[in-house]
Amino acid sequence: MFIEDLDRHQWSFREARLHVARLILRQIELAGTPPSDGQGVAPQWYRSGDPVQQAQEIARRELLISLKDGDLHAKGRLSKQRHERYASGSSSWDFHSGHHEAILPHHWREGRFGLQEGLEFRDGEFIDIRVPRFAVKAIWPDLPPSPGGIDGAYTTPYLELMQAAIGAFQMSDRAQAKKENLVTWFLEQEIDGEPVSENLANAMATLIRLPSSQRGGSRRIG
Repeated sequence: MFIEDLDRHQWSFREARLHVARLILRQIELAGTPPSDGQGVAPQWYRSGDPVQQAQEIARRELLISLKDGDLHAKGRLSKQRHERYASGSSSWDFHSGHHEAILPHHWREGRFGLQEGLEFRDGEFIDIRVPRFAVKAIWPDLPPSPGGIDGAYTTPYLELMQAAIGAFQMSDRAQAKKENLVTWFLEQEIDGEPVSENLANAMATLIRLPSSQRGGSRRIG
């Protein structure tokens, strides 16, 4: 049955954001021109600033719009128990559920999505938010194969993460990031919801650097 082949893998919000941001940057590369903002002019983020960072911000915004509109559905671990800190006048949410449950569109519309990727609303907070990978790719599909017969649509989470690192550090043949900085960055990431191991971080940091960079042949950045 077709249901047996359904992709049931869940992406973290960060993984979904990296996927969408990678597509935005890839479209710019293929088009060779800045993307239109719908009014026939290049958006302000492309005219100044870091395009990699701005692509991630646009990806975050697009994901949130789709969640608020109900086009994309998410689940999270919910807490409805507020912990008041009377000494500081602040509060937080404790005892989040160990099970994921549906986050409804009105939660997204009424709530506040923080930098730690938790969604706080009037009656509670969702953390560890997950979205179906197949749904993300249905809205933001992989790009078609590139000209020349090479299937540019095929990738893996490892390749996507290495491409994200290249973009984040703005690496080129003349500007190579330091391996130790790359390793630190990789260790802060996740692949399929699992932390990157130190061995894998070292391997990926080596693979995205030029062989000459091991001998000090290229200018280093970061």
